[in-house]
Amino acid sequence: MKIAKLVSAFAGLVLGASALQANAIPFEVDITVDNSYALYYGTETTATNFVGSNGSWYEAEHYSFDLPSSNFIYVVTESDVATAQGFLAQFTNLLTNQRFYSNDSQWQVTATGRRGSAPYSGSAADLSELSSQLVAANNGSNPSGGWVATTAGAANGASPWGTIATIDANARWSWYNSNGSVDPTIGGFDHNEYLVFRISVGAAKVPEPSTIMLLSLGLLGLVVARKRNA
Repeated sequence: MKIAKLVSAFAGLVLGASALQANAIPFEVDITVDNSYALYYGTETTATNFVGSNGSWYEAEHYSFDLPSSNFIYVVTESDVATAQGFLAQFTNLLTNQRFYSNDSQWQVTATGRRGSAPYSGSAADLSELSSQLVAANNGSNPSGGWVATTAGAANGASPWGTIATIDANARWSWYNSNGSVDPTIGGFDHNEYLVFRISVGAAKVPEPSTIMLLSLGLLGLVVARKRNA
């Protein structure tokens, strides 16, 4: 009977871990953008959730949310087309304690060419606006020709911004490059804004169900073997 109870407990562990993997990943985010931003998440084609926004880059905002493992993180940005512009952030997966930054190579960006129309709230109209631009980017029918790689500039602490205290020194300011400059974060320029940055964290940051099952079965085998030898 005790072995049966152990089997049942381990089965529950496997099912529970699999459900966690399938559902959501808890994240903490520290972010700032020169000049302004809005943080969302959603599917490949639809912005479903608004997290927050801000129009001042002098210090970072902190957010916590549960990201469905199949979803994308989206950052809508727009600069004032003067002096400098950039996206600086760190994202922490609380399940694994892994952290990535605004300059991670998995980030992509798209240019909408819709200056002054950036969606910065959780209203139905703004969610619809952003979703329409996700579809356009997926189809390649916008100024950037779809989703393209981002370009990283200087690290946190560099001029003209100085140090953003709550973001790691490993993070770098990043932006979309539409004029072939070495560093598109320096020098005022309209890079076909507003811009949308995206990254798919996916299930890669969470143990796969098969891995959890193998580990659980291995542990169960050890328990049963010790029970028989007792």
